[in-house]
Amino acid sequence: MFFERVSGAANQDKDIVLYVPGIDFSGAFAAPQFRALAADFELWRCWVKADCRQPFSEMLRQLEVWLSSQKDRKVVLFGESFGGLLSLAVALRVGRDRLKGLVLVNPATSFDRTVWPLLGRVLASVPNEPQSLRPWAPHKDLNDLLQDLQDRAGQSPYPYVAGSALTGTVADSTQLGRLFSRIGLQIMNSSNALDPSIENFLLYPENLAQLLPPETVRFRLRGWLRDGCEWVNSELRRRRGSSFGGNPLPPTLLLASDSDRLLMSDKEAERLRGLLQARCGDKNLKVIELTKSGHAPLDRRINVAQMLKDSPIMKKPKRRNYVDDFQYPSLDVLEQGSRNIEPIAALVSPVFCSWDASTGARRFGLDGVPDPKEVGRPVILVGNHQLFALDLGPLVREFLIEKGFSPRGLAHPINFPDVLTGLIATKVKMEESGILDAMGLPFELRAAARAVQQASQSSNSKSSSGPQGPFGLSPPTEETDAAQSELGIGENFGVGGAFSKWGAVPVSPRNFFRLLQRKEAILLFPGGAREACHGPTEKYQLFWPSQTDFVRLAARFNAIVVPFGSIGSADNVRIVEGKEVSEQDRKGFADMMEGQGMSVVSESLREPPRFNPSPPRLPPATQTAAGFGDRFYYSFGEPVDLADLDSKDKVGCQQMYNKLKGDVEAEIRWLLEARVRDPNRDFLKRQIKERVMNLNPVPKEVKAGPLKGNFIRSCGRRADTFPLE
Repeated sequence: MFFERVSGAANQDKDIVLYVPGIDFSGAFAAPQFRALAADFELWRCWVKADCRQPFSEMLRQLEVWLSSQKDRKVVLFGESFGGLLSLAVALRVGRDRLKGLVLVNPATSFDRTVWPLLGRVLASVPNEPQSLRPWAPHKDLNDLLQDLQDRAGQSPYPYVAGSALTGTVADSTQLGRLFSRIGLQIMNSSNALDPSIENFLLYPENLAQLLPPETVRFRLRGWLRDGCEWVNSELRRRRGSSFGGNPLPPTLLLASDSDRLLMSDKEAERLRGLLQARCGDKNLKVIELTKSGHAPLDRRINVAQMLKDSPIMKKPKRRNYVDDFQYPSLDVLEQGSRNIEPIAALVSPVFCSWDASTGARRFGLDGVPDPKEVGRPVILVGNHQLFALDLGPLVREFLIEKGFSPRGLAHPINFPDVLTGLIATKVKMEESGILDAMGLPFELRAAARAVQQASQSSNSKSSSGPQGPFGLSPPTEETDAAQSELGIGENFGVGGAFSKWGAVPVSPRNFFRLLQRKEAILLFPGGAREACHGPTEKYQLFWPSQTDFVRLAARFNAIVVPFGSIGSADNVRIVEGKEVSEQDRKGFADMMEGQGMSVVSESLREPPRFNPSPPRLPPATQTAAGFGDRFYYSFGEPVDLADLDSKDKVGCQQMYNKLKGDVEAEIRWLLEARVRDPNRDFLKRQIKERVMNLNPVPKEVKAGPLKGNFIRSCGRRADTFPLE
């Protein structure tokens, strides 16, 4: 293998780009991109002689040696077709420590699922007699040229049969249309001199035959493409526990043509997306579909240099820090969020109670909940999660208005677009050896059979626009960088897609640790989605994990824990027993979460959420009977100080864990008993009363925090509730 610099003199101030061509190793199709690439980068290319028969492993070795010769300079590998397969193999070998980036253009990783291993050998068996051809001579006109080509094809069929097959599949309709237009114009203007571009194109089969004579094609089909596909795809499938085989990949740009008739590159890009994301990270992978392009898309219609500059290879993606990037909402944002939650709050008329340390009894309001800034320590609110997480909106709004801070919720990762994308990237479909491999068929027949099988599956299934996890789970829509004031409907302190706007972070040990370190107020539901999606006979039951790690970590930071209970959501609906989650789906969800560091905070994240049908419960709620419009009740119990708890005392932490769980259950029991004394629990009676009260609306004052003294106008007045004993 030979290497040469395209861009002239070496330039230490520029990044190196090495172009690795396709199976012909000429790089002719990429030539239109060289000028722009050489202007912005130190461009190199590699090439081999026409009789090169080095095995795939030797090609790998020589590329690695060249990379090592660049010493401290990192290189971007730019591989097209077979060059993409070879470049990916090198990247899996050397990893991101030696490479700055990886550009793959229609990589030949799907060669083992096409008819080309078989068809290529058939084409290579066509007679080739280059010695019988007379030297090429200039032609008077197009007719003279076509007559000469006909004679030459009869003498040596291989260049023209193989060349026609490749041209018809490699070139796209735009490229072919441009050429046929020139030929048509040449025919209509027969008096004009022969267009050199037409003559060069029609001579291309013989030039290609010199680069790829039959014996070379036969070797490269097996020694390069077959061996390369088997090595790369085996490495992509290989896993070590929750990790993938191969080194972590550098930032990657994948370009895939949507009209590639040679390798179906658009379908291959769908397969590769998850496999590559799992190794380079979802933010370090950019996939671009080249519309109306064939297998050789690197003509002047696209600008690879600009795509490279705009990719994660050259522009380091900004990683979101949900813990540190949170900004307290402005008054306008809080007003809009309050307005979004008010329809729910008006329906369920939430009631809040907390522990009064001075009297040793409960009181209405949230004054009994410690403020982390006042105590100088983290405060953890630990409670039960209500059905469908409808408890979040009223709860967070009340804290923002009454306490001046937002409890930082530890939310399920599926609520955050970028986190979910990363999780799904690790849950890729692993291709197992099938009956075709077990039968011991030749590689060419196996590849052809897979091509037929893939075509059948493609015609019977809907295409996917992105990665999916278990149950067809797809990432939510990306949150935009619009101003905070532009909030959509449903962005109501949690329900919807705006969790992070109100301080929530993806649940993970790292985020939990950072919140404790920052001495924040933290909202934790150990039962997680399992409680929020409970069944018809599981109302207000706790599904806490067996692990006690959140207590041990909280004790390490001398946190104050406030156990709380809440009820109401499950009483508004009639939960119907839904379809049981299959063991396969349960395992698939657990595998997706495996290795993501979730178990320390809550092992319940491994259980897939179940969404049971839940029509409204009729008739409406009364003072003593549940029904539609039942009130939401929240009770925050006596704070528990962990200052004297040794985080290394496993027995003590277990006892504290059991106590906190018992305290939450006690608050739930107390609310269930107390609400029957609430005369305004009756939905119809309460609605009439509150409608009359709000004929004369009274803005609600923000009592603490950065917005203290301001008023929220969208927060309605609520009817009285039960008397406190």
